[in-house]
Amino acid sequence: MVDKVQPSQLTQILENAAMNDKDLARRQASDRWFRLVYVLLGVGFLVFLSLLLLPEQSDLFLKILQGLGLFLAGAAGGYGLKSYQSRRN
Repeated sequence: MVDKVQPSQLTQILENAAMNDKDLARRQASDRWFRLVYVLLGVGFLVFLSLLLLPEQSDLFLKILQGLGLFLAGAAGGYGLKSYQSRRN
């Protein structure tokens, strides 16, 4: 079967692999930018809440922070459990 492969086919395979690598690098770079934007939006939202709610309604602000903390702890626990189970298998 290897004898039937033409040099032009090998060239095409290598070109396709190079294009796939470039596309993967571009997607990874754009994913990093999206993560940065999401983190900045989250931090901006927390700053906005702290400036708006903290001076007058600190109990509501603390409840929001507590709920957010519980959500993040659950997400981190789920991620840890998934990674533990995938390593075990």
